Amino acid sequence: MTYNLLSPTRLTAAAMALAISAPVMAEEVPEGTVLQASNIDQLQDMTFLGHRIGDMIPPGNDHLIRELDFRMNLKAPSGPLLGNAEVLRVTELHKGEAGLDDQKRLINHTTGIPFPDINEDDPDAGYKIAYNILRTGWIGDTMDLNPMYFLVIDGKKGLQREQGWRFKRYLMSGRIAEPHSEDPEIVKYESLINLYPQDTRGVGILTVNYTDARLADVYAYIKSLRRVRRLSSGAWADPISATDLLTDETFAMNLDPTWYDGWEYQGKRFILGGGDSKIKPLNLKAKNPTERFPAMRLDEAPYWNYHEDYSPQEVYVLKGIPPKSHLVGHRIMYVGTNPGAPLFWGVEHYDKKNELWRVVNISFSNGTWDNGQPGITVNMVWVADVQRLHATVLYQGADWRYNPPAKAADFTPEALPRQLK
Repeated sequence: MTYNLLSPTRLTAAAMALAISAPVMAEEVPEGTVLQASNIDQLQDMTFLGHRIGDMIPPGNDHLIRELDFRMNLKAPSGPLLGNAEVLRVTELHKGEAGLDDQKRLINHTTGIPFPDINEDDPDAGYKIAYNILRTGWIGDTMDLNPMYFLVIDGKKGLQREQGWRFKRYLMSGRIAEPHSEDPEIVKYESLINLYPQDTRGVGILTVNYTDARLADVYAYIKSLRRVRRLSSGAWADPISATDLLTDETFAMNLDPTWYDGWEYQGKRFILGGGDSKIKPLNLKAKNPTERFPAMRLDEAPYWNYHEDYSPQEVYVLKGIPPKSHLVGHRIMYVGTNPGAPLFWGVEHYDKKNELWRVVNISFSNGTWDNGQPGITVNMVWVADVQRLHATVLYQGADWRYNPPAKAADFTPEALPRQLK
């Protein structure tokens, strides 16, 4: 028997079937495309590095692009963001030890990322992601950001003021270095010292966070009074003077997860993030702000936008539900799935009416820590209040140090005045 498998009729039928069943391949946009208000609708269904662009724009950034001239330069990264090798080693060594008690407090954690494997069906997945961010030295056991510059920007008038601070952090528990715990009751010390402008120079703040979830101890030193005073711990979510941040939002998240009513895990997705940041340190020698902060678009309304490269980043989506007394209705956080580095790419803060209030974007890059090890570093923390048309930008300094030598004895209320000298 003879089979005419290649007859014109059969070929035509097969071709039609393939045409009907085959998926339509979305057009890939070229590297260097700038995503902005004029083309966001056109680019929605196109792809970049294989991902649909519309699927990588969270609501907050969509609003910034459409309404406030935010732009994203699409560029393939030079390589993946890599967690520090020692962080990865101790995480693997202690994997499976940490847990949560019946009050959602972290227990049995020695060092490393507490919960490196997130089970999407785990009802506590949201809490575990929050602890991953907060409770180990994935960005260094110590930090010394000197200077840490805040730009305070009015969206209608432009740059209002610059503030120079020195920020230092010392992790006491969950340390990557040995001993992994210097005091099992304390999570970390943080100090913030005002350097600029001259009329506010001499203010110092020390914060002590505890492992048992009690509210932090906060101490302030006023140089003109030459006294250290203890402040109310109840101010943990108060606005930070002259900025667009609340106290529990510094570096995206500065709290104990149990202070919130809940942390809901909402799945995984890809977003566009500044993961191979081109933002270079500020130039303190320049007098003109546009030269001092070269990444900023200070001469273009709303004066707070900046130049940055973006690429697809896989994230966990986390909903934080604060207590009713909090100013925020809820927050949506986009936390990286990178091994050994739970990067907080961005946050959307919604008010009590469930309307978008503030948007946070954070840029990272691979760098070198003070001990010579490769590690992730922060290039910019950017916060825009889209209701008030106001922004605060934390701009990278030239001498930011990750894992520098430090002593816990330098982080006591008595030592605070010495840091101002």
